Amino acid sequence: MKTYDVAIAGGGVVGCAVAWYLAHFSLDVLLLEKREDVCCGVSKANTGILHSRSYVTPGTLKGELHLRSLSWFSQAFQELGLKPLRCGALTLAFSKEEAQHLKVLQEQGKIEGASILSPKEVLALEPRLNPKVYAGYFDPETMVISPFAVTIALAECAALNGVTMHFEKEVVFVEASWDHLLIHCASGERYAAKFFVNCAGIGAPQLAQNIGDVIPPLCFFRGQYFVLDRECQGFVSHVLYPVPTEESKGILVSPTPEGNILLGPNFEPVSYENTATTIQGLEEVEKGARKLVPEIPLDKVIATFSGVRPALPKRDFYVAFSLRLPSVLHLAGIESPGLTACFGIAEYVGELLGKRGLPLREKKNFQSRVPPLVFRECSLEERERLIAEDPDWGKIVCRCEEVTLAEVKRALRSSPPARTLDGLKRRTRVFAGRCQGGFCGMHLPGILERECGLSSSDIRKSGPGSFYVLRKGEVAPDAKVC
Repeated sequence: MKTYDVAIAGGGVVGCAVAWYLAHFSLDVLLLEKREDVCCGVSKANTGILHSRSYVTPGTLKGELHLRSLSWFSQAFQELGLKPLRCGALTLAFSKEEAQHLKVLQEQGKIEGASILSPKEVLALEPRLNPKVYAGYFDPETMVISPFAVTIALAECAALNGVTMHFEKEVVFVEASWDHLLIHCASGERYAAKFFVNCAGIGAPQLAQNIGDVIPPLCFFRGQYFVLDRECQGFVSHVLYPVPTEESKGILVSPTPEGNILLGPNFEPVSYENTATTIQGLEEVEKGARKLVPEIPLDKVIATFSGVRPALPKRDFYVAFSLRLPSVLHLAGIESPGLTACFGIAEYVGELLGKRGLPLREKKNFQSRVPPLVFRECSLEERERLIAEDPDWGKIVCRCEEVTLAEVKRALRSSPPARTLDGLKRRTRVFAGRCQGGFCGMHLPGILERECGLSSSDIRKSGPGSFYVLRKGEVAPDAKVC
């Protein structure tokens, strides 16, 4: 049995960031994910905002790692081939009392070009805002990015640089065995490693408990969202915040790099990973969004979704070594701003492991990821050249997002590859457009059959039991029959 230098449990944005960071060093790294792909848990559903210094939580580990991450942005985006939307943000106050918080944000950020604006100045930047706005704080450094894009880019770059990844491998127990750790999976496989990093997200406390450690129990808070059609691109140009509360940054209106507009999230306690959307929750989101922008075009909504943030009682990140196994490191409670802080978290984890004896010898041949071409973003001349080189570039699979067969094939052949329809959606944006799969949903099963050797009855939308095609009379194994 091969002994890895480091094994990581969890293929969310934090686990993939740790793998990517460790891939900069001469190490054998293993990532184990219980689902069929990366970005299938908490990381897949959030607003995708990269928060500036103004929105740091002072006096906390999350604040420290948030700040540390900001210094990584330039290098990380270059290595990962990512281009965030540099849109800036406006935090909006609707009373004199709320306006006091804008001064706190300005003082905390000390950002060049940031300023507190009068109602007239705010409305000049965003004409569709509520005219009752009292003042606004303009922060030019806030960016937005797809959480799918970040997590997948981290995973692809890590794999490119030698990280081994195994999917549908849920880690349930870790024990000491001579000079290494023995890692047990629910499926029966065992792996050996010198160090183990628990980035299992919602499952992190239970895994710690199985090992014999105690992490405070997680609290779960659901946030629901509306997604507006790309036809609404430009409806707002900045991330629009209300004045935040102690619990959350509030219900936002935010552009996305792809051209959609996001409304949300609200903040509601739930039991465990309850990602249902509800009439009451979406009405709350609508009310909060209309407070900022009264004329929200809800007739342009193409999807709703929700995400869950797993928080610890003190609302701070937990990063600590096991008391039973000194080479096991636990991470838990990585809620907002976990996406922003992921690079800082990864560096911090590397430093902690280094202090425990992990040799960190930097590679000289680290390879940056080359981002895939996006046909929709290509010029006419580029499109013609691509089609001349490979006719698959001229075969449109998804009309709404102009996704081609060549892009789908690339996603199926990447490392790690897409193996479900949601995996393709996160890599190429099939199913993400106005018709929500009405067109591409007819073509993709046949492509998966040809490219992956799957039978139609084996094709899944996402996880276990989510079969996309059923024969007459069949019922999905996990389905409830009424």
